[in-house]
Amino acid sequence: MDEHEAVLHRAEEFRDVYHRVYREPPYREDASAADAFAAQLAAHAALPGFAVATVRAGGAIGGFAYGVRREEGWWHPRAAAPAPHRLRGPLFYVYELAVLPRLRGRGRGRALLQELVAARTEPHAVLAASTRAPARELYRRWGAG
Repeated sequence: MDEHEAVLHRAEEFRDVYHRVYREPPYREDASAADAFAAQLAAHAALPGFAVATVRAGGAIGGFAYGVRREEGWWHPRAAAPAPHRLRGPLFYVYELAVLPRLRGRGRGRALLQELVAARTEPHAVLAASTRAPARELYRRWGAG
């Protein structure tokens, strides 16, 4: 089973983790936002250069990270700031990194991110993070930023 098929096969689990993470403050996203995420994930999974990493807990997905290869010049249209000038060439854009609250604080998020980007050939990886994300400081400590 390739990564696209795996995502489609476990789409409800990904949606559930997303909803359980993002219904918390400061996001307070509702079920319709989780549905929109699931549709976006399925669309991204069909793109060339898609990759996903998961952590399992009790037989189910307890966290995940995913991203997509983007060609030179691409930048997220909703980004709060323009792309840094140092980003030349293609990049790997990490769209989501989500770990269930009960599994946090044990290095799982960092391990997911490391697994996700370990085999990437793009010269840069970009982790998308909301300006409201409590984990932004954590990402900076990991070297993102």
